[in-house]
Amino acid sequence: MPADNRKIIERLRSLRGFIFRWQPYKELAPDWDHDHCHGCWARFAERPGGWNDTVHTEGWVTLWPLKRTRQQEKEQVAEWRAAGMRLVPSPRLDGFQLNWVCPECFEICRQELAFVVDSEHPQWQKAGL
Repeated sequence: MPADNRKIIERLRSLRGFIFRWQPYKELAPDWDHDHCHGCWARFAERPGGWNDTVHTEGWVTLWPLKRTRQQEKEQVAEWRAAGMRLVPSPRLDGFQLNWVCPECFEICRQELAFVVDSEHPQWQKAGL
């Protein structure tokens, strides 16, 4: 296996056994206009024309359960902004955030990380999707 593929598998290892579905990318908040693939950092956006790199307008998505409360996240954002960082908190969907994976990274990892494809799984409804 190529070394680059090994790196992608290591980056996505935390998603082992997660449930995915294919869907178009949609902005979830006015100040959240893109996401990145968790394997290779490729960009996902609803409107690809505003970017200078390759942009995916659809891809594989899964739900990552969030452990921090909104208040904890608000405090962290304030702390990071005070340190001069630009940070926009990711949109939440009933305790989850969306994690995107591009088609190439998904195929590299699908078997080894036992990704499950199920567009009808109850998790999607629970998150309001």
